[in-house]
Amino acid sequence: MIQTLNGIWNYRIGKGKWTTKSVPFSELCVGHFECQRCFDLENSSETVLLKFDGITYNARVYLNDTYIGNMLPYSEYIFDITKLVKKRGNSLLVEIEDINASFGPSEGWENYGGIIRNVSLIYKKKCYITDVFFTQSLINNYTDAEYTVRVSSSLPSKYRITLSCKGTIIDTYISNECQTRSIKNVKLWSPLSPFLYTLTVELLEKDIAIDTYKLQVGFREFKCNKNHFALNGKDIFLKGVCKHEMYGLNSGHTVSYEEIYKDLKMIKDAGCNFVRLVHYPHNKATLDIADELGLLCCEEPGMWQADVTDTKLTEECLEVLKRVVLRDRNHPSIVFYLAFNECDFEEGFLKNAVKVCRENDGTRLVSGANNMSNEDTKKYYNLCDLDFYTMHPYSDTFDMAKKASKELCDKPLMFTEWGGYYVYDNPRLLTEFLMSMYELYTKNALCGTCLWYWAEINDYNRGAPACIDGTLKEALVDFNRKPNLIYDAFCSALKSMESSIDKMELPKYSDYEKITTICDTYEACKYGELNGQALRCLSEPDYNNVLSVAKMNLETRLAKTRKKQITHGPVLENEEFCGASKIPYLISDAPLIFEGGFSTDKLSILGMTSLNYGYPILGDYGQDVLEISIQYEDGEYQNYIAKNGIDITIAYTSVGSSRINPISENAKRILSFSYDKNFEEYIINLLEIKTKKKPISQVKIKSLNPSYNVLIYGIFLT
Repeated sequence: MIQTLNGIWNYRIGKGKWTTKSVPFSELCVGHFECQRCFDLENSSETVLLKFDGITYNARVYLNDTYIGNMLPYSEYIFDITKLVKKRGNSLLVEIEDINASFGPSEGWENYGGIIRNVSLIYKKKCYITDVFFTQSLINNYTDAEYTVRVSSSLPSKYRITLSCKGTIIDTYISNECQTRSIKNVKLWSPLSPFLYTLTVELLEKDIAIDTYKLQVGFREFKCNKNHFALNGKDIFLKGVCKHEMYGLNSGHTVSYEEIYKDLKMIKDAGCNFVRLVHYPHNKATLDIADELGLLCCEEPGMWQADVTDTKLTEECLEVLKRVVLRDRNHPSIVFYLAFNECDFEEGFLKNAVKVCRENDGTRLVSGANNMSNEDTKKYYNLCDLDFYTMHPYSDTFDMAKKASKELCDKPLMFTEWGGYYVYDNPRLLTEFLMSMYELYTKNALCGTCLWYWAEINDYNRGAPACIDGTLKEALVDFNRKPNLIYDAFCSALKSMESSIDKMELPKYSDYEKITTICDTYEACKYGELNGQALRCLSEPDYNNVLSVAKMNLETRLAKTRKKQITHGPVLENEEFCGASKIPYLISDAPLIFEGGFSTDKLSILGMTSLNYGYPILGDYGQDVLEISIQYEDGEYQNYIAKNGIDITIAYTSVGSSRINPISENAKRILSFSYDKNFEEYIINLLEIKTKKKPISQVKIKSLNPSYNVLIYGIFLT
């Protein structure tokens, strides 16, 4: 029996004020956040399990103030909480790190933090099924099959195992040991005929079932056959696309079953027989749908251009890889695992990744998605016993692909990525490439191809022509799944492969207007215009200094590979606020001093953002950053200490390829502006300080921490 814990949870960023959030959810990264909810048990049982289907990116879980475990991204975790849980009044707390998690966000796509998938309670007897592993092999010229079912349970037990087909029992037996069984006239699973059987495992106590585990399984064989892949004894050319989990503009990793189904059905209808689930474990429903539709798939742990010499990173990667293998190894649609994407080769990591896959699932192939040299590829793929070669021949000619097919010829070669901005606006070139790839297949030089990319996603650090205004345009369909320019050519080329390469027709060249115009954009101000008097600062803003600091790119894990192209800096070029400094003051060694000569009950400080250092990117939450000193004419002082994350945030709304959501407790965002959504998006906050209503002689702002480069656009009386 299952009790959902989805729904409204308490939520806060940092140690700020509690609000609410509906779980599951994905949101722009905020640094550290906490989710908490109370619950009562709806049932009584001997065992109570707490299950998380996935979070991003690193979580610590507490039940009734007791730490019960840690969670890594995208992975399924089950905690036995029997000894801690109460009938009523339980408190569940999840503390999550997103931006600075060690195995956290990547630079290759927009990242999202959250409890991204379902949370539930599972009620069990003391003895219950913990895992089922179904394996099979085809015999007698693919007409019959043998299968085994390995069952794990919390205590030694006896099981009834039943294999059925559309309600008809094909085989059933009772045993406490793993057996090899055989069936005649097996119906095979394939993209053309995705036939599924139902496997039911019952745990017996005095011949009565006290726990049941049911899953869909398929009989199929996928292996390397010289330079090709073979499915059920026949060579198959993999025709696929790369697909992220996101759907639409802001779904993040929290996508509905209907959205997943629509994507995979469109991919299948386009003529594909394969989809590469990039670059991390997707929702388990994706594999259920792929099984049903007949789409071959592969799994990945989330290693995108990562530092494979980082021991902590690779340890956590291997744990995620292990968990996804264990979660999905019963799906007929999964045919191989890719241990990495575009990482430098390191022998130890590669061998460990292969070991993890084969120890937990010896029935599937193992490789990695690769863009290294042909020479290094051949060396390390053989040294580390990867089953087939991969390559990403991005180019405007076919020379790189042809060269790889000649030099990597002692085992199958698959192009796990190709295309990108070289073909996204050129249907003719895309068709020529597909024709050439299929020709390599007919000459035993290529086993599959996977186009980059399926659907538009957010990416804020690549630049044109790949990205326009923060949108990765190298896609077959747009955010709303409307076909882009190359969609029809892609579908036509794939379907032509089913008959003959000679029947492929090149599309006519099409005029295509590239979008290159980027202008500064201001969002509407939430708080209305600041119509009050602006205080005069005794210093002059230094544009060159501000721009120089802005160009010092963030050296964080989220932004190491690609550097931001800064040309403007956080400068207001439009007169949005009367009296505001278009060039902000940068607080460094010398304090800022603003003239007094007035009385007010509130000061409004415009800015309160920091370049390079600032929450949620760098610096401790609650760290002292500024001292704001208000001197009254009677000699009294009023001091306010501005703290990181409470009063001050980072000035950027994107880091690496991802938008982020810098939020402080006291300083509210009043303005966001952009000069290039791929690289330069900034925010301005407003901090209001209550004052004593008596004459003020001056306001002084000084730095308390040299790591922060705080921006102030002005002080207003409102």
